[in-house]
Amino acid sequence: MTNRPRVLIIDRSAESREVLRTLLEWRGAATLEAERPEHALGLAEQFRPDLIVLDIDSDATATGDGTNRLCAAAGRSDTPIVILGKLQQPNSHIPPGEIVAKPYHYGPLIRRIDDLLAAA
Repeated sequence: MTNRPRVLIIDRSAESREVLRTLLEWRGAATLEAERPEHALGLAEQFRPDLIVLDIDSDATATGDGTNRLCAAAGRSDTPIVILGKLQQPNSHIPPGEIVAKPYHYGPLIRRIDDLLAAA
């Protein structure tokens, strides 16, 4: 039995998490979910996902501290991270090509996720 890749999904919208979870699980990935980056940090450290997908609008902190801490943790463990939306300030932990502007379409997003998982 092969290990399924693990993807951590962070999005404040339960509907968006459900759609992305369904698409990823249909493609063979296991998923973890959190509503906010500050909640996802513990999941990322405990389960070491193969990829993180973060909706930037999910960060409820005024300074973006939740996102910064999650991105730093991802960088320390070499976990690829895909940001959905637009960063308000540059973050050295995220390669520029890993930002997907909103509104996005699930098809290209899933293909990008597949590419990153295949490279891992």
